[in-house]
Amino acid sequence: MVSVSHTVLVESVPFAWLVDALAVVRSLVEESRAEAQRLVLPDGHVVPGVRLTSGRHLRPGAVYLVSDRDGGGEDEHRDEREDAKTTGTVETFRIQVAEWDRRRAVRVALAVASDDGNVELDTTLQSLDRPRLVEVSGRARFDGVPFGMSRVSGRARVRLDDWWAAAEAARETRPAPATARLDHPWARAEVRAVPRPHRQGDGGRWEVCVTVSLRGRGLLRPFVAVVLGVAGRRIRRSVVRALDGLAESWNADVPRLVAMDRDGLRAALTARS
Repeated sequence: MVSVSHTVLVESVPFAWLVDALAVVRSLVEESRAEAQRLVLPDGHVVPGVRLTSGRHLRPGAVYLVSDRDGGGEDEHRDEREDAKTTGTVETFRIQVAEWDRRRAVRVALAVASDDGNVELDTTLQSLDRPRLVEVSGRARFDGVPFGMSRVSGRARVRLDDWWAAAEAARETRPAPATARLDHPWARAEVRAVPRPHRQGDGGRWEVCVTVSLRGRGLLRPFVAVVLGVAGRRIRRSVVRALDGLAESWNADVPRLVAMDRDGLRAALTARS
């Protein structure tokens, strides 16, 4: 087994801002309406590239297709996109609503189809008004690789109440408030993340300790253990670089978002190119 622990310094997100951001998204979605499969915003503008292909807007069973190309009515490839297929490098997203209850939970299934493979995710948020828990599970299949290596599955869980309790007051939480696991037929990766407030005079940041563990699975476990042992140092360097890169991207984008109030967020979400 290879285990890597690394701490990154990231810009914090106030819990009140998260609640406000979810409220803006919820109001935009709930105030929009479906007209001839198109989604129309409260201001009368059509959301480009999004179509309601089945069911009623936001009701369980509703299915939406999202593409980076706008179907525009008489699209000769419409049937292909309805089947969540893609041409060229265009990805198609299929979103199905399982539950939409702002006080209890929002549950959606997301399927992404591309030339490189397919990804399916089941996501639950409890709840929109008072977010407490995010859970994601899914599976992926990649084309162009041997069958035994082409499929992975995983799940992630973030207990939001415990995350902010630890991040703002250094309150001990067990287990870690954010966990994830990725399963491959030959190996398993487990991730745990614990935030702490930064105490060195650099207010508004979190110190997030991330632990990544890799181990073999199944009949090939002894062989994978040897590979991990030989490549352990290189793997550790790669994990550290990846975590530092994620932190850098986070710190580049998050301050701009957190600086927006509700009106600013709504304007950004409804901006048209």
